[in-house]
Amino acid sequence: MTLHPKLIDFFKKHNMYDEEMFKYLTEQSTMIDYDDPDQRCFVGCFYILDKNGKLTGLKLNLPYVNSEETMLISIHELTHGYENYQKIGKKFKKDITIEALPLFYEKVYTLENSSERLQKYSEYLDKIIMEESEKQYQFGLKIREELLKQYHNNPQETIRLIAKLGKKYHFEEWKNKMHHK
Repeated sequence: MTLHPKLIDFFKKHNMYDEEMFKYLTEQSTMIDYDDPDQRCFVGCFYILDKNGKLTGLKLNLPYVNSEETMLISIHELTHGYENYQKIGKKFKKDITIEALPLFYEKVYTLENSSERLQKYSEYLDKIIMEESEKQYQFGLKIREELLKQYHNNPQETIRLIAKLGKKYHFEEWKNKMHHK
């Protein structure tokens, strides 16, 4: 499987491209026809865990990149792959921060490739997240602006900042629960 060149260029531009990692991710990827509504539900990054909860691999189902929307979706899922590739062989914990990095890079792409169509799609996704999505998506949106203000094209620093904000968020949530008891 070959990834769209514009997708590779985006990851290179943002210092997230490692040839060995992308070789692994493409070998573990299946392309999905996003234009077929019955196939959309299969798009995602799936975590392969052993019986002890250790991450043993990743499986990505990506849409064929044929529009700005499918580019954004592919960036999101490959960012999951990027972040979790480094965790293969380690205990896996899905927490509040899991969607922060992919949502952040979606926004980075949208800002760099501004078009009315892409902007509307991005706003549509944000609206769905705020109204219907799980907590980890809402957390990702909540901190995205703060991440954008502090972004210096260093993904590892962005990951550290997300972890720090995740701890802060958990503490604030705990504090609020204690206050309401």
